This record gives sequence, structure tokens and C-alpha cells, in this order.
Amino acid sequence: MEVQKRLVRNRVYSLELQHKVCRERIDDGINLTELVKKYDLSTHSLIHHWLKKLGYLPGPTRPGGVVFMSTETSSTLDKNSSKDKSLTSEQKQIRLLNQQLEDAKLLAEGYRRMIELAEKELKISIRKKPNTK
Repeated sequence: MEVQKRLVRNRVYSLELQHKVCRERIDDGINLTELVKKYDLSTHSLIHHWLKKLGYLPGPTRPGGVVFMSTETSSTLDKNSSKDKSLTSEQKQIRLLNQQLEDAKLLAEGYRRMIELAEKELKISIRKKPNTK
């Protein structure tokens, strides 16, 4: 038997659908697998990409536009999905903003440590001195 190769076609999803899927993920806490089945998406990583691209979640972006959501953030969303159903939209927004703030703090701490390490090992001054122009 000969195995036929499946042609992979790039699907184009409307911006409206992208926002709808992201809102269902954030507001309703629907599982990624369920969203992929419900909207016939090609992969769950699309949802991660849309969440970052559309500003629903913070996170590092790799050159070329590929966006990665930390597994910590993803698992936090899954754990909190049952709790989120009883919260108002304002409470959900506050929870999301608190998570984004925590992510930003961790990122800033990582950059601070990286600069300190580079200054120590390379013996060069990276930070701007307060009296220089």
C-alpha cells in the first residue's frame, strides 16, 4: 500500500475569529484542545500565537513573529479555568493584569541578572552612569 502525502495548506483565520477564540480562552477558561476542535483549527499553538499577537498575554517574541507562551502561564490558565467561571469580567481582568505584572517583574529580574553577569565576566560597564550624557 502506498501512503498518500497530505497537502498542508495555510489556512487564513479572520481577525474576528482570532479575538473570539482568545476571549473564550481567557474569559471562559476553555481548554486549548476543546477550542481546536470547536473551531476546526490546525493546531493549538495558533491560539498561543494569537493570545500574544493580539495582546491578551505578555511574553517574549522570537524574530520572525513566532511567539511563545511560557508553560507556567499556560498551566496557570488551565488550573484557574474552573475558578474563573464564578468571577466577574473585572475580576478576571484584574487576575490577568496581576499575572502580566508578575511576568514583567520576572523578565526585568532576568535582564538585571544578565547585565550583572555580563559586567562581571566581561569586565565592561553596560549600565549608563548617572552623570554621563
